[in-house]
Amino acid sequence: MNEIIWLDLVVVGTLIWLGYMGARLIGRFNLPAVTGFLLVGIAVGPHGFGLLSAELLEKIGFTEPLTLGLIVFLIGEELTRKMLSRHHWSFWLTSALNILVPGVLVALAVRMIAPDQPVYIWLLAIIAISGAPATIMAVVSEMGAKGRACDTLLGTAALDNIATVVLYSIVTPFLMLSLNMGTSLGGALLEVGKEIGGALLLGVVAGVLLAKLLERVFQEGEMLALGLTNVLLVVAIAEAIGVSSLLAPLVAGITVATMEEGRNTRERIFRSLRTVEYPVYIIFFTLAGAHLELASIATGGLLAIAYILARSLGKFIAGFTGSLAAGYGRRESAWFGLGMLPQAGVAVGLALNAAQVFPEVGATVNAVVLAAIVVFEIAGPVLTKKSVSCMLDAEGLEEVTEQSLLCPERVILVPVSRMLTPERLMRTLDAVIPQGDCPPTIVLAHIVTPSRAYTVAQSLAQAERGLAVLAQAVQERGMVVDTRVVRARSLERGIAGLAEEIGAHMVVLGAPLNKGSLATRSPLRTKQHRVLDALDMPVLIVPAEGSGSASDEPRA
Repeated sequence: MNEIIWLDLVVVGTLIWLGYMGARLIGRFNLPAVTGFLLVGIAVGPHGFGLLSAELLEKIGFTEPLTLGLIVFLIGEELTRKMLSRHHWSFWLTSALNILVPGVLVALAVRMIAPDQPVYIWLLAIIAISGAPATIMAVVSEMGAKGRACDTLLGTAALDNIATVVLYSIVTPFLMLSLNMGTSLGGALLEVGKEIGGALLLGVVAGVLLAKLLERVFQEGEMLALGLTNVLLVVAIAEAIGVSSLLAPLVAGITVATMEEGRNTRERIFRSLRTVEYPVYIIFFTLAGAHLELASIATGGLLAIAYILARSLGKFIAGFTGSLAAGYGRRESAWFGLGMLPQAGVAVGLALNAAQVFPEVGATVNAVVLAAIVVFEIAGPVLTKKSVSCMLDAEGLEEVTEQSLLCPERVILVPVSRMLTPERLMRTLDAVIPQGDCPPTIVLAHIVTPSRAYTVAQSLAQAERGLAVLAQAVQERGMVVDTRVVRARSLERGIAGLAEEIGAHMVVLGAPLNKGSLATRSPLRTKQHRVLDALDMPVLIVPAEGSGSASDEPRA
């Protein structure tokens, strides 16, 4: 191998390792891991100690759109019609204000300083709208937080970026036309249609193809490989044909989530991709830090100060107003507004594009945005983490923690078979969870073992369909439920391995039916003692009420 190549690989590997260690170190100060990644990137980048040179940064620059593509693909899971319909009306108010207010305030601020530069006004106002869903997603994922506030922060940031990309794609050709850099009005409209329409078409086609492939794929490793390949190809094709490499993977993620949602398996592909989420964050944010130049704050000058202040005020007003409308108090609403300040990938990409498209004014726009990014990306993650903590407290999670001794978190594993009906499952859960007891998390698992009667694909497909029906019945009771399909050489190995993986507090086995052909075919009649021997945790066997017959068995 060429000596230069392996030296570059050593540098990249060292950079990722330092990013990880930086996150661990900064975590001791209760700061988000994203801040650690960024600070390490700044320190070792070309504007710091120079471990990562500008030439090497350019060589590995292709990783940034790929990692950002994967992040926005994952965000697509939260933007399906069904997921968006569950939001309170205040979510849409927050999103609208988050697009309108920062753009207007930045436009007014820039106009006061450079009234004779309409290109500055338009470009900076549009770029100011964008947020940093990747930063927010990383912070939320690190904290393991869930709730209405997290959904609103992430959802509004994603919608901000969509609006920013669309507006930038629409306005840029007309700005070029006003500067006599474009051909005609028709050419400008054609460019807009190509940038946006091409990204939408590419995302939908890629999403549909991936969803179709997933109909016959059930193993986590296969889904991970398909998902990563899909994102890579979408981003590469988008870059090659000149359409938005941010919008295309986002649309692909929404398309896949929508189609999988119709099969009640929306989370499968996204759950597999999240296994590589942390290293993706390390790469993306460490390289983002390496691009940051602290001296750019001075280079941006008065315009940068005006941009930072106006955008900060705009995001704060939008978040504060939306949170008040959602029913939060003034303190929580103030923190929520501050939590919307991060700005990253999209802003940098559009600023660099502006520098290329508008040589005369683009350099100033780029300097202003990069100066702002230094501020928003260093302070932003810290504010977002504080915002999430404050909002979760307001949603009552702190009270739950105080009562944890009275209501401890429990995970109950319930292995099921394809013969199990929702009615019988609910009778089993009623016996396990008395009325008024603390609700546990129910994990329904179908252990697929080698069978002569069915192929592996048939068994997995039956398992997925059966689990979807059972999970819906559990959800209708208001319980938290997760589903797993596990391939194993034997029933006892599958149950024992999964129980250890999810940290189950109890395993619940339903006794086999006493009549009909199901009794002889139930694996629990002959293997129940092996399951008990394989587990080192409480096992509850719930007797069946009544009897069943072969006709009770659901048909595939």
